[in-house]
Amino acid sequence: MTQIKTNILTPLPDKTLSFKKDQYLSIEGTKIINISSVPDTASFIDHSDAVCLPGFIDLHVHLSQSNARGKHARGLLDWLNNFIFTEEEKSLDPAYATKQAEQFFASLLASGTTTAVVYVAPYPEACDIAFGIAQEAGLRIIMGQTLMDRNCPASLCRGTEQSISESIALYHKWNEATPLLEYVFTPRFAPVCSPELMKGIGEFASQNRAYIQTHLSENKSEIEWVKRLFPDSKSYTDVYERYGLLGEKTLLGHVLHISDEELMILNQTNSKITHCPDSNFFLHSGTFPIQRIIAHKIDFGLGSDVGAGTTLYMPNIMKMLIYRQETYHITLAEALYYATLGAAKVLGKEQVIGSIEKGKEADLVFLKLPEQENENSEDILSYLIYLSQPQDVLAAYIAGEEQYRKYPI
Repeated sequence: MTQIKTNILTPLPDKTLSFKKDQYLSIEGTKIINISSVPDTASFIDHSDAVCLPGFIDLHVHLSQSNARGKHARGLLDWLNNFIFTEEEKSLDPAYATKQAEQFFASLLASGTTTAVVYVAPYPEACDIAFGIAQEAGLRIIMGQTLMDRNCPASLCRGTEQSISESIALYHKWNEATPLLEYVFTPRFAPVCSPELMKGIGEFASQNRAYIQTHLSENKSEIEWVKRLFPDSKSYTDVYERYGLLGEKTLLGHVLHISDEELMILNQTNSKITHCPDSNFFLHSGTFPIQRIIAHKIDFGLGSDVGAGTTLYMPNIMKMLIYRQETYHITLAEALYYATLGAAKVLGKEQVIGSIEKGKEADLVFLKLPEQENENSEDILSYLIYLSQPQDVLAAYIAGEEQYRKYPI
């Protein structure tokens, strides 16, 4: 058994906070078995200088773009064509793919992220390498090979049947290969995917209750492109519904410029949204319509969207969530919720991770406790969201195992 003395700050299902000082958190195997103000045993790891939060969950991040952050562009499509496709081509080299994956997963851990949903370049070898490194790192990862079979550089374009068969092979190899790894089918977005590709992926994912991730309505030029490519579809969302990509395990990135009729479809199909405020700001894509999405009762959580996003550190993404809403007030507790328990709900894992509770998996991040007179939950969380930095992460646990420590014991 592992016992840790610390100060616990965790979200609650009603999007409020619980804060308890000087608690003893006991872990056995992968799970939290006790939380008490009295120690279970005489020995414990002392993290009383830290605040313990549930491990951060990044719902939308591109491994193969991680070396292309901060590439200034006029918008999404220019950015993809001028920088990102060239960067992703580098992952065809196994040595480059290996080094990048090692750096990426190490950076996730050092940022306090314990669960991530990841896009990898359109090469099965790169995805296979990334899974192996994620397994070694001990991270909770849902990951897939990005799929494109038209309207993209020839070096990144793969045949329709080839794309489907490669993804299915990766699914059979890695989905639940360990308790921490799952596969997500990853058609990039409608403009670069043929109807046959989307239909094939949708059918297999539905039959096997597998995750799907893609992008939806991020940029106005992208939406116009979709209209030209799919003139018989009522909307961008209708394209995905028509080819079977929507459902309770579908994660849709961005969703900025969308009609109420489309939001009704997302509600009816129980599809989920991954909101990436830093990326949206960087590419001038638009403002997330949070009030309308809440009104339509669609679950959403936060993603860094590196490399359009500039940081893997989720408190910075929480800060951007708050900054980018000019008319809707987001509380600090809500911001934390969407990067932890709310994100876990998006994944259907809210009974497993996302908050610090007895019986849940011990996915934890320890951040340096701010030195301030008022040590209430709001003050502490305000500091963590607005002022903390990745170097404030002291340790991270995943499924009960310490996978990162800033300073050795």
